[in-house]
Amino acid sequence: MKSNLYKTTRQIFYLGLALAFLSIHAASTAQEPKSIALLPFKVNAEKDMSFLQNGIFDMLTSRLSSAGKVEVLERRDAEKAVEAIAGSQPIDENLARKIGQNANADFVLFGSLTVFGNSISIDAKMVDVSGSRETMNFFDQSQDFGALITKINMMAADINTNLFGRTTVASQPALQPQATQTQPAPAAQDQTQAKQPDPTDIHAHPEKLLESGRADEEGGADLMVQKESRELYQNFWRSPSYQHRINGVAIGDVDGDKLNETVAITPNVVLIFRSQQGKFFKLHEVAESKTSFFIGVDVADINANGYAEIFVTSLNSLKNGSQSFVLEYDGNAFTKIVDRSGWFYRVAELAARGQILLGQKHKSGRPLSGDIYELGWQNSDYEPLDLIKTPRETSLMGLTIGDVLNDDQEIRVAFDPRDRIEVFDKTGEEIWQSAERYGGSMLYYSMPKQDLGDVEVRQYFPARLVIRKNGSDSSEVITVQNHDMTYMKLDFRKFTMGHIESLSWNGLGLSPNWKTRQITGYISDFAVGDFDNDGGMELVVAVILKQGSVALTTPKSAVIAYDLES
Repeated sequence: MKSNLYKTTRQIFYLGLALAFLSIHAASTAQEPKSIALLPFKVNAEKDMSFLQNGIFDMLTSRLSSAGKVEVLERRDAEKAVEAIAGSQPIDENLARKIGQNANADFVLFGSLTVFGNSISIDAKMVDVSGSRETMNFFDQSQDFGALITKINMMAADINTNLFGRTTVASQPALQPQATQTQPAPAAQDQTQAKQPDPTDIHAHPEKLLESGRADEEGGADLMVQKESRELYQNFWRSPSYQHRINGVAIGDVDGDKLNETVAITPNVVLIFRSQQGKFFKLHEVAESKTSFFIGVDVADINANGYAEIFVTSLNSLKNGSQSFVLEYDGNAFTKIVDRSGWFYRVAELAARGQILLGQKHKSGRPLSGDIYELGWQNSDYEPLDLIKTPRETSLMGLTIGDVLNDDQEIRVAFDPRDRIEVFDKTGEEIWQSAERYGGSMLYYSMPKQDLGDVEVRQYFPARLVIRKNGSDSSEVITVQNHDMTYMKLDFRKFTMGHIESLSWNGLGLSPNWKTRQITGYISDFAVGDFDNDGGMELVVAVILKQGSVALTTPKSAVIAYDLES
């Protein structure tokens, strides 16, 4: 009896011990909390806005952290990992994964914040260090700091839901009360202002830190808008929508009447408009064969006969060969003075020499290569004069020449194949390259297929660059920056918004000068000139609102003009 009791007790003991072991083992093998290396967002602003960086870091930390499930690494640990791996390099997905590995993190969240006037844009990526999950991309724009808080809430909620299976509410900040007709007494105003948190107070709530950054030193609502940029986006004109896909735009006197016209191209039609006394109307239309596909247009009187020629860079219907042409007004109609040319054309305007014509010979299967020349009118054609030395794989469609350094040199500026802006001297040696991508074009060359079963391989052309002297007699480089929803990771592109930006040389590189607000749609081209014949200069932008590439859908485009000198 005792023996049986002893055996039973011993069995219970060992069973309990086994259960305890299993319990301990299960606890030790339970899913470890996921860790996030939250990197301080890069803030692009003219003023010191470190409070923004601090506020965003604190907000995201509080919204993403979950006891036992998700932990956000200490900021100093994240910064040490960045310093060890990236240094001063701009962070991309590959570097982010290396930083995450160094910090022993599962995910890395990084991004940037750009403040320009009332406009605040946020661009961020959530990267899985293991590479097993697709990178989450976030891009949005707000018109004030209160709306920015909402965007950050929504981003955190998206991460929590899709990565960690946590349903959270993306709370929105309370609306700011509108000012009443009755103004508070001066003493009340002082008391109200005294309650505003100091942006340098690290103990202030992060949302209050963001909201407190609304006013600038003069009490206005604009944080960093220069006079030029403020007027640029407030004073503009927009055309009606046209049922065309406008691929290019240029400005010049093409009919010799001392008034400027706006020349626009669709895939196979040249449209000539005039803006005068508040009216914008079509003067001429030149239709071309359906076997053509226009990708560029420029205007200049290169043959010096008083009528500016229209240089149309065109591909064939298969988009694998060049068949450009030049139109000129003969007093009655626009006729071709050059047809089926193998040149790609671009016009540049130099302060010392005026407008010059550049050309690049088409090479079969190599649209971004080929020597670039300055062309002159000789023997009833445009023939090469001087070689323009450039780096390899430089497309003329994204190149221009001008006094970029403000030292009377003819410096070259061009997009590289990755849509980064390069500045190089007459010998072709690089002086500077942007870390950020600009440009973004949907016009492409159809590359040769390796196999009969291959899908179309596209080589995208770069966008236009323009150099002009601004009011202070210094040069600015004007460029487009279209936002690609695919982040240039796929073989196709989809642009839903963009802006035009001005960059000026600061002694070390090109730095932002002004830019327009975001424009809905795809910016296909732009030009600078006296658009409305009032003696002032305007920035004219062609925007495609609807591509119309799907069967039975109609394209839609519009023209926007900004006053550059008001």
